[in-house]
Amino acid sequence: MNEQLPVNRVEMELKQWHSREERFSKLFNFSLSNSRSLLKEKLHHYERIGSKYKGTKNIEERFALKMLEQEKSKILKQLYPNLLVRLVRKLLVAPLIDQIAVNKDVKEAQKNNQALYDQVQRIGFKDLSNQIDDQIKQGQEQFSIPVSYYINEKERLDHELSFSKNQSGQYQFDGYKTTLQNELKPEENRSQYFKLQERNSVDTKQAYNLLAGRAVQKEKSWIQLDLNDKDASGNHRVKEFNSGYGYDLEKAVQLPLKELSNKNEADKLKYDLKQGNRLPVTLIKNGNEHRFYIEANPQFKSVNIYDEHSRKITLSTALGNKTIETVKQVQKTNESQQESHSKSNSMRIS
Repeated sequence: MNEQLPVNRVEMELKQWHSREERFSKLFNFSLSNSRSLLKEKLHHYERIGSKYKGTKNIEERFALKMLEQEKSKILKQLYPNLLVRLVRKLLVAPLIDQIAVNKDVKEAQKNNQALYDQVQRIGFKDLSNQIDDQIKQGQEQFSIPVSYYINEKERLDHELSFSKNQSGQYQFDGYKTTLQNELKPEENRSQYFKLQERNSVDTKQAYNLLAGRAVQKEKSWIQLDLNDKDASGNHRVKEFNSGYGYDLEKAVQLPLKELSNKNEADKLKYDLKQGNRLPVTLIKNGNEHRFYIEANPQFKSVNIYDEHSRKITLSTALGNKTIETVKQVQKTNESQQESHSKSNSMRIS
């Protein structure tokens, strides 16, 4: 098997510059090849590349730097025909400009890298700064980082984080593909790509809950994956229930739960339900405490209830006939209020 050749970072940066020239050539009618301002910028860019990689041990990069020196000489003669001016620039001006540019590049790279670390950590991926740094040093246009861990004894999450260079040559975190692996039931394995958004991105805990089939609240809407339908990219389509759909979690959890008697516990319960978690609750029935699990169900404007064996049960089974009458009265009032809401375009699938 052939070993993969090291990435030629000099070549890649030169290609980025040529790509930029091509874009500008399409925008302007006059020739850019003789533009003095462009030639100066090109020279500065070439000088930055030379300073950045002058200590490289990569043979391909060293050869590219030699060719770059020849190109710089041509540009210098075009910009400064006078030999004395070129010598002054080479000995006095160029080193100063070079150092300023290098310092600027270092600061921008540090700032960019820190922004990547913060984004990745905010989504739920910790301790990846060294791996990100190692990949960035290679200078590739795009790269990915795998992360895997067990959620419990039978479920594992496999993530693949995607990064790429933008038009400015800085790296950005594009998103991540998550696969939920069920080692006891491989047929239930599911994958989804979660694109990073400026606001409202799905974090790793929410990604797990979505792949487990549960709904998550993002701002004022609830989203849920349609596990029976995929788009052309292999992603599950997303069902969205906005505020006009009429789902009110506050009313849906109006059950005889012990947790609701304490405001802090009640607030935490509702917050966790909005994150898509399935939660243990203590249900009071005929004066006795019973353990169940609940999760939000925006599509049917309710909560799903599970017994201690994770089997889904009805509200009637959980509460019993006597207690359920009181709950039904409350829910009936809630439903009549919800019907007054406009439902047009309130459920969307994308």
